[in-house]
Amino acid sequence: MGAVRIGPATVIFTLVLGAVAFIAVYPILLLFLNSLQVGQFGTDTTFGFDNWTAVFQERQLRDAFVNTITLTGTRQLIAFFIGVALAWVFARTDLPYKGWLEFGFWTAFFIPALPVVIAWSLMLDGDRGLFNQFLMRLPFINEAPFQIYSWWGITFIHLMTTTVAIKVMLLTPAFRNMDASLEEASRILGAGTLRTLFRVVVPVMAPTILVIFLLGTIKSMEAFEVELILGSPARIDVYSTLIYRRVLLKEPPEFGEAMALSMLVLALLLPLIVLQQWISRRRSSQTLSGKYSARLHELGRLRWPLFSAIAFMVLMMTVFPIIMVTLGTFMRLFGFFDIPNPWTVKNWIVSLSDPRILGALKNTFLIGIGAALFSMVAFSLIAYISARTRFAGRHVLDFLTWLPATIPGIVIGLGFLWLFLRTPGLNLLYGTMFVLVLAVSLASITLGVQLLKTNMMQIGSELEEASWVSGASHIYTFRRIFLPLIAPALVLVGLLSFVQAAKAISVVALLSTRSSEPLSMLQLDYMAEGKFEEASVIGLLILLLTLGMAAAARILGLKLRGISTTDPST
Repeated sequence: MGAVRIGPATVIFTLVLGAVAFIAVYPILLLFLNSLQVGQFGTDTTFGFDNWTAVFQERQLRDAFVNTITLTGTRQLIAFFIGVALAWVFARTDLPYKGWLEFGFWTAFFIPALPVVIAWSLMLDGDRGLFNQFLMRLPFINEAPFQIYSWWGITFIHLMTTTVAIKVMLLTPAFRNMDASLEEASRILGAGTLRTLFRVVVPVMAPTILVIFLLGTIKSMEAFEVELILGSPARIDVYSTLIYRRVLLKEPPEFGEAMALSMLVLALLLPLIVLQQWISRRRSSQTLSGKYSARLHELGRLRWPLFSAIAFMVLMMTVFPIIMVTLGTFMRLFGFFDIPNPWTVKNWIVSLSDPRILGALKNTFLIGIGAALFSMVAFSLIAYISARTRFAGRHVLDFLTWLPATIPGIVIGLGFLWLFLRTPGLNLLYGTMFVLVLAVSLASITLGVQLLKTNMMQIGSELEEASWVSGASHIYTFRRIFLPLIAPALVLVGLLSFVQAAKAISVVALLSTRSSEPLSMLQLDYMAEGKFEEASVIGLLILLLTLGMAAAARILGLKLRGISTTDPST
């Protein structure tokens, strides 16, 4: 028997698989192993389950788990009904200007959470909030009816940022691609619009809706910055804030308990992950197709009232935060509108002359550009291997790219922290931009790879077959044929990675140092210290960065509305 010939492409594909497995799985394995090490960091440790016992015995930890579950469940249920209704309206009705309204939810997704916290705290901050002050002038209201620093305040902010927006983004393309014949039959039988929606459309779309609901639940478990800022005054902790406090605010750091807590959360998420994968595999048997009915549901007299309501919601999620954050940058004392001479430009002068802010701005650009370039190269290669080759490990590679989507950002950060602190050779990289670029890229790998895979699978096989007949290799075909054809999607992946890097907090919270901190971490520090005037300036800078990228995506004609990442088989 002759020796098995292994070509250069197979070697490259194997190296890619190994690299993805290393950065996606190895940090989690390290977390588990070190959760069983009892003792203080930097001293001799022993094997045991003390860290796990502490997780179950400490009341603070139990309360944090309850808060995590209740906050996640509440906002997911609210966002579920709003998201399903809005996605159906955008995809299946004659709502005016629905393309621009849908893009408004993309814009809301791009806006970081902390500027939204600043904006709404100016309105709903106890006795000082502008809206509360207005209501308390009414004769029958004696105390502030709203308090942003509360359990419901946390829920509200999440609904006004990404929780509703991501459901609209993912569900709308799925509703567009639904077979319209059942809706037509329902109308012929005399069913109204609402009855058709809840008796026909929702049951048919149930697998897709459930997958998105599960993914949204998993991602909601990683919420961090909103809970840290709004929950601290009200003594509301979730598991991610506890991990943050035990690693960065405890002296010495309680790494063991933080790692055990992270592993417990992953164990709780595992059934959701399995359920999501099972539903995704069964979706092909559902009544979904590429058929699209040119006849849309006519809203009649509801067209303009519904347009007004959705437009108002979009304005509250996008324009309102921008206006309020801008006002906050010019306030002499944040939140006080009724003091003499409340406005000043001193905040801008002080902030822009602060070398720490200028350094953070530079770091944000470097991390964003690095993540964009790394994502464009790495994600396109991974997508090509998974979608267009017969490499034996392509299915494992595809599964590994979905794994980070199920791992909360604070856990990714903790895993990377331990990886680069405790692995010989890699510890030299701790605190560098490379670590932050790698972490934020890993956090966005699922969306980026699935988007590129979808575009690649739309390319006819005759192009690469012609290339192979001419004697070209996989690498040459990928470089000269696929890259030019997927260029628009590739640019979009780079833009999304830049935006995610600019607003990332949970992923980089445990990895950044004073020399490598981005604007998002500097803003978080200022808000935690109560320096909301400086935080407003930083928040506006981040807003300009992220919204500039959203505008660039729109100007370049990238079809944001057509992206769906709900099915790992696409």
